[in-house]
Amino acid sequence: MGGEQREHPEEERESIWSIPAKYKGWYFGLFSVQFIVSAVWLIRASVTDDALPSISQKVFFVWQGMAPMSISSAAFSLVIVETWRVTMVIAAWMEEAMEKRRRRQIRRAADNARAEVQKAWLEWNERREAATAAGEDFSEPPPGTSEDSSES
Repeated sequence: MGGEQREHPEEERESIWSIPAKYKGWYFGLFSVQFIVSAVWLIRASVTDDALPSISQKVFFVWQGMAPMSISSAAFSLVIVETWRVTMVIAAWMEEAMEKRRRRQIRRAADNARAEVQKAWLEWNERREAATAAGEDFSEPPPGTSEDSSES
């Protein structure tokens, strides 16, 4: 670990609370919005609560509520950012799976087309050999030639 070069340093983490570098802006933006909304909500709740008659009780109520609200905001921000990241990973995985499926379908269609062409040639050859064995004249054009293409 000491002198090793990391392949994707923007993805490094040390704990669940460390955010990959490329998502830090989103995380702190979401956290800030949630934190401010929580603070406003707590202040409004303390002002409208008649059970808190003094300013010191209102400040204590807000102060006491901000710790759980901060932790909740941090957790929700992390969940939102990670959900977005995981969604992108799943989308990339699904895109790759769909591309593999498409290539497999193309390969299968090409194999089927080759089998049909081979079958047409084998049937044509059997008719030609049967005509030759019977001593008949065989004038049917081979499959895929311009004269034969009007039949398909």
